[in-house]
Amino acid sequence: MAPTVATPPKADSPPALAIGRYRVDPAVVLAPMAGITNVAFRTLCREFGSPTSLYVCEMITARAVVERDPKTMEMITFGPDEHPRSLQLYSVDPVNMRAAVELIAGEGLADHIDMNFGCPKSTH
Repeated sequence: MAPTVATPPKADSPPALAIGRYRVDPAVVLAPMAGITNVAFRTLCREFGSPTSLYVCEMITARAVVERDPKTMEMITFGPDEHPRSLQLYSVDPVNMRAAVELIAGEGLADHIDMNFGCPKSTH
């Protein structure tokens, strides 16, 4: 059997996606899905997909983070080899959003935070 040789990218291939210091190549992001994108699902996606794509955990409500809701804090769980650790916070309250981001960043709970302010009916 002949050895496999890596093929250089085609000239029309899209460039890698850069999110801050993280290179996402190929430029594929697993969207956060409530009740779906837990650590087990993300692990499977990474194993069968690209280790350099971005895999976002479930959508997390900022208020529940600030209140340290046990179920919510469990949702902010990442595998030991999962990097970058990405999560999406959603809120309509900038005070809760700021407090949640400060808590997550201050405690090193994630490497990347995506902020979603598009949930106008959210009470959390």
